[in-house]
Amino acid sequence: MNMVDVELRYSRIWRAAVGLLAAIGVVACLVFVSPGTNLVAFLVAAFTAGSVCLSIGLGRDLPSGDLMYLVPRWAVLGGLFVVAVCGYAAAVGARTVALLMLIVGVSPPVISWLRSGVPAREVRRPIKLPKASGRQLKAVPAEARPAADWPMPKYLTAVVRSVVELSDDELCLAWRRSFNQLQRAAVADRRQAMVDVRRAYLDELERRHPDSFATWIASSPRAAGNPARFFTHRADH
Repeated sequence: MNMVDVELRYSRIWRAAVGLLAAIGVVACLVFVSPGTNLVAFLVAAFTAGSVCLSIGLGRDLPSGDLMYLVPRWAVLGGLFVVAVCGYAAAVGARTVALLMLIVGVSPPVISWLRSGVPAREVRRPIKLPKASGRQLKAVPAEARPAADWPMPKYLTAVVRSVVELSDDELCLAWRRSFNQLQRAAVADRRQAMVDVRRAYLDELERRHPDSFATWIASSPRAAGNPARFFTHRADH
């Protein structure tokens, strides 16, 4: 089992444990706190979390379909989180702070950050993808990039190899979503690999539409911006 599989399994276990603890906290809140207080806490937290998610999504120019999925999801999660914290606070008092610190301390992002800072950790040279074009990227066989040396999830390897098979719409959407993946990459080698993937998208856009690519770059686009209006007949996906 390689390190990527270990990290994915650990992430699933952590999420399951947090979900179980949250469920216990919600039950405790229903038992120890009045229903009116629970409702007010849930609504306020849900509105706050949903507003923050919407602001971040709009700032990153996420598609409306993604926003319609993410905003309600994070609103509900935010409301349940506050209700669960209130339940633990009513049941165990100040020890709730220690529980929250433990959950954050063993979370996958923190563990990845700690692992990346260990001096004895073997430093791997990030894989450099060809800078020429997506067609050349596709020609690189998978055997030339062993799974143990590829620092990103396996599906990104397939994304890079098949970049020339994407339509213009799909390529623009992949470029936008790769920004969020880059923001979530906590380890240095993963960030470098994600930068290489984004560069592959840029190379393919330039290969297909050099004039449109030059116009887009001249417009000083944002890293999370939507390039679709320069390369496709529609701007929303």
